[in-house]
Amino acid sequence: MARTKITAIKNWMKDMGFKLIKSHVINGRSTKINYYSLGSFGIYEEISKGIKGGKKMAGDKLRFISWTPWGVDFEVNSVNDLSKAYQDSISYNPDIIFG
Repeated sequence: MARTKITAIKNWMKDMGFKLIKSHVINGRSTKINYYSLGSFGIYEEISKGIKGGKKMAGDKLRFISWTPWGVDFEVNSVNDLSKAYQDSISYNPDIIFG
């Protein structure tokens, strides 16, 4: 994913008030996952350290996955994707108070 898209997604999350709720490392320290949430809607950031089969590869890989408690999730590739997923989440559960 391009740096400009990554920055835009992170800025949108910050502006909306998403909070980091958990962070951990998996795959023998080659992948870090940061979980962010706003109410019952969340997104996780997966940062892979460019290691495949024990060999160092060029660069880090970063991706964002949106998630909801009822199991709806998909990879987010832009602020528009994330914004739409968030709005859809609110429309699915209008009684949930976010904050």
